[in-house]
Amino acid sequence: MSSVDPDGALKMYSQSGQWDKCLELAEQQGASILAKYVALYAADLIRSNASLTALQLFAKYGSPAMPQNFNIYKHLCVEVYGQTLEGSAGYSTYASLRNMLLNLVEEIASTAEAGSLHHREFEQHLLISHYLATRAAFDGVDQLEMLMAKLSTSLLRYTDILPADKTFYESGVRCKEVGWENMAFVFFNRFLDLSEVSLKLSSPSSLSLLLL
Repeated sequence: MSSVDPDGALKMYSQSGQWDKCLELAEQQGASILAKYVALYAADLIRSNASLTALQLFAKYGSPAMPQNFNIYKHLCVEVYGQTLEGSAGYSTYASLRNMLLNLVEEIASTAEAGSLHHREFEQHLLISHYLATRAAFDGVDQLEMLMAKLSTSLLRYTDILPADKTFYESGVRCKEVGWENMAFVFFNRFLDLSEVSLKLSSPSSLSLLLL
């Protein structure tokens, strides 16, 4: 069927969840068809709470600068930022995200979207993912603890994008490890403030007020 009616075969494979066969056939049909089915598979993985697998998909097949994919890319960034990842596992994930974003930013620069809000947002995500990947690469190396603390405090500039409570807590931990007690105290206090607000907002009484 795939040789007689490739479009029909692609639809059948995707609808039945036979994604390996689908992508293998899509690859033979050209870059635009492959990009379409990679995005469909990634969306399916995200719905199944397998965002990290979706990230590896874009790492393998590329992240074309297709506006219809931008929300998928942003969702993957948010999902990765919410994970607690350290050491080699953390580096692998953050590096995959960084590479995906680097490819995306470079592609956007050659399109009509160059300099757009989307372009600037993805440049920011690229910088964040680079900081996270670098910090993960330094993890476990005593001589680099100071650099890890500096990277962690640099990430505090992006708490409008990163989970703020998690970012302040991690910064507090890294600062405490290198003896920056005053900074650690400030960051831990901020973490506690944010956690308290989060608990209040998630309480049944707060939810009922929000629904009024």
